[in-house]
Amino acid sequence: MSSHSHHTQHSASSSLHTDSLFADSHAHLDFPDFAADQEAVLQRAHAAGVNWITTISTRLTTVANLLAICDRYNNVAASVGIHPHYAAEEPESSVEAIVAAGNHPHIIAVGETGLDYHYLYSPAEQQEQVFRNHIQAAKILDLPLIIHTREAEADTRRIVESEGLPAKGGVLHCFTGSLEMAEWAIQQGLHISFSGVLTFKSGDALRQIAQQLPLDRLLIETDAPYLAPMPHRGKRNEPAMVVRIAETLAHLHGLPLQQVASITTQNYLRLFRPDELAKILSPAPAVMAPQPPTLAYAIGSGLYLNISKGCTLRCHFCPKWVAPVVHQYDLTLPRNPTAEEILQAMGDYSAYQEIVFCGYGEPTLRLPVLLQVAQAIKQQCAIPIRINTDGLANRVYRSDITPRLRGLIDAVSVSLNAQNEEIYNRHSRPTVPGAYQAVKDFLLAAKAHIPSVTATAIEGLEGVDIKACAEIAHQLGVHFRKRILNQVG
Repeated sequence: MSSHSHHTQHSASSSLHTDSLFADSHAHLDFPDFAADQEAVLQRAHAAGVNWITTISTRLTTVANLLAICDRYNNVAASVGIHPHYAAEEPESSVEAIVAAGNHPHIIAVGETGLDYHYLYSPAEQQEQVFRNHIQAAKILDLPLIIHTREAEADTRRIVESEGLPAKGGVLHCFTGSLEMAEWAIQQGLHISFSGVLTFKSGDALRQIAQQLPLDRLLIETDAPYLAPMPHRGKRNEPAMVVRIAETLAHLHGLPLQQVASITTQNYLRLFRPDELAKILSPAPAVMAPQPPTLAYAIGSGLYLNISKGCTLRCHFCPKWVAPVVHQYDLTLPRNPTAEEILQAMGDYSAYQEIVFCGYGEPTLRLPVLLQVAQAIKQQCAIPIRINTDGLANRVYRSDITPRLRGLIDAVSVSLNAQNEEIYNRHSRPTVPGAYQAVKDFLLAAKAHIPSVTATAIEGLEGVDIKACAEIAHQLGVHFRKRILNQVG
């Protein structure tokens, strides 16, 4: 929810996108703005191809109103939470109160919650305590978190890092922040949702950020009745208009609208409604249970471990942004698994010749889990362990993590990807600055602690000079391996 005045009704665009399905991840259908024509608003959304809507809670005292809307419309789900504006007003804001209000099948998320220092309608200290309560409630309810942050980036990061995110992750809603904040969110495993602000004439800086972010982490929203996109700015917003945000993202990423609609909708369903996504991707009789995520998978004589849904790169050549399938394995992760879950999925691994941390995301982003699993393996047997990595761990953690790998990791394969920074950035599109130099620094650091260190680059990428990449590896004193474009696994 944004702090803007209520607006008059508008007429939705008449253009239909019947071949594309959209999800409005954040709207306020219980607000008085929709009291007179709620049915017509939902009909226009359906006509525009908006098949899923989340109506967002701003007070615990109004959750019943949201649930009543969900009862009337089966494509609408709700959240439970207290907007930071009302942190000091709500009579109950404890962890227990949030959990009690959220224990309902129509509730798919906790929030919106967070910090808003623009207006400070509630004291910052109370906002922080209520925000912390929501994070803990989301963990108990096992639901994703919807975060509102305005002019409070540093404190938002401090609180999230202190409390830790729920296993289901979450989203920074109505994102208008800095590139640094977006990069942090991606590293934390959060999604980022864009509203009509992305279309505003004043939104050039925001569009530049959106253009740099990986599509598999983006959502779209209206924040209706606020923030109507161009050319409707100043009028009442409604879910049908979420199509305009998708159109802007499609233009920024140079993709067809239908593809962006598909990706953002699957992101929404994966985050908030995984059971519904499973039905869409793999239609099956209702009696069949959804398939568990693939955490361990065999390729040749190696057992590969899929431990992270986050990534520090958004390589345009990586298949996971569209279809995260390697061989016959779907590596989609609805959430980050625990070390215990990974070890259980491995089963009896004694027959494998190698165990490799390499899956959907960047394994070193989950360094504590990686180390815990590696230590458990080493306690059982002497199978070599390898990490396939983008080499940005030291940059992400702002310290040298390679000494912690000594004695646990036998080999590391690092994606050098290019012979210079310009070509590296063009193809790898890192979410952290100074990435190319950080990769080379990681290769040097790893030599001191890991027996086998290899730099890799992909033959077939425009501008990549394989011989030059091999020479860089030689200068660094590490091995080099050529990979082939579109050959995965």
